[in-house]
Amino acid sequence: MNGEGKKKLTVHMLGRFSLQYGDEVLSLGRNSASKLAQLLQILWLSGEKGIGRDDLVGMLYDRDSLSSLNNSLNNLIYRLRHVLPLGGFPKSQYVINRDGVYFWDQEIPVWVDAREFENLIEAGERMEQRGEDPYECYRQAEELYQGELLSANSTENWVIVESMRFKRMYEKAVSWLGDYLKVQKDYPGMYRLYRQAAQVYPFDGWQTGQIESMIFMGNYKEAFRLYDQTARRYSEEMGLPPSDKMLECYRKMSQQFVSCPDGLDNIRAELCERNGTDGENAYYCSYPSFIDIYRLMARRSERSGQPMCLMLCTLVDYEGKIIQNQEKQKARSELLKKAIGHVLRRGDVYARYSAYQYLILLTGVSVESSHSIGNRISRYFKTLCGKRAEVNFSVSAYQTGQEIRF
Repeated sequence: MNGEGKKKLTVHMLGRFSLQYGDEVLSLGRNSASKLAQLLQILWLSGEKGIGRDDLVGMLYDRDSLSSLNNSLNNLIYRLRHVLPLGGFPKSQYVINRDGVYFWDQEIPVWVDAREFENLIEAGERMEQRGEDPYECYRQAEELYQGELLSANSTENWVIVESMRFKRMYEKAVSWLGDYLKVQKDYPGMYRLYRQAAQVYPFDGWQTGQIESMIFMGNYKEAFRLYDQTARRYSEEMGLPPSDKMLECYRKMSQQFVSCPDGLDNIRAELCERNGTDGENAYYCSYPSFIDIYRLMARRSERSGQPMCLMLCTLVDYEGKIIQNQEKQKARSELLKKAIGHVLRRGDVYARYSAYQYLILLTGVSVESSHSIGNRISRYFKTLCGKRAEVNFSVSAYQTGQEIRF
């Protein structure tokens, strides 16, 4: 049949899964995460090249132990042909089998954002190989990418593989565009690019590009705020210290920080702790902030002779081993944070170093005296978690290097 004048099926898979036929929004209802929906998604992603029976069966039934996978596929296609018209799809065969290769029925023209994205990336790569400017291809591809591929089905093995493939293409486009905008000195565009990337993948370090673009624009105050927010988020949600690139941005900000003229009252208000912080307990900060505080206090210790110790608290199980269960580790890490904040003095400082470790700065305390502090933390931690909860402590004096473990 001639395809002219036909309505088009529009499929979105990047960031959300949605269907629209002409002006009408379609829904698969309860089948939106079923094998039926996955069959459609695989066919739409495969495009004109189609997909072989063995590959299709393997993707759909990789975790199932069915006696006859071929019959299962045939039954699924049969059910699909009866269900789709009920959801507003025009009548069609929907699935075409040509010598063991399966295709979407082109009697219903389809546009898929993921396929368009992939085509744009491939076109950009070909242009690069020919020495041409791929900017427009990568720009359009980046705009299409609104989130991970089929995130609602992220536990399916085939979705995991495809999602990682699309993520690599997205990273290539963002990296190329970021470098291009930097050379062009389009720093606002550079900021918007990395802000979107950080929204899509908040733990992949794209905030570094945001911060760098802010520095180029002279927005040091906003850059520092974003840096602090990001460092806290990495520490509190992932138990990770800032990357080397993040620390380099921090050093740049420290060297070049300039503020607009302002009154002392406004500056002091900005320096004060935010509402909602627990002013009664010890001061909790991000690891980069802890570095600065430690270095400052080390200078004071050298001048005054006041003792200063660094304590490392490490979560372990009752056998003294690192807790492997991540959910248990995360829950206990939060309780250890609470225990440290409760036991320490209001003027003490501590920070999360990793998913299962905290650093504490003890001023005016000797290595020997720190043992009692560790014991108090341990006792309070056990009241929160139970008697089998354990913490290992190691303490090092700043100037002497004397160290104890308990």
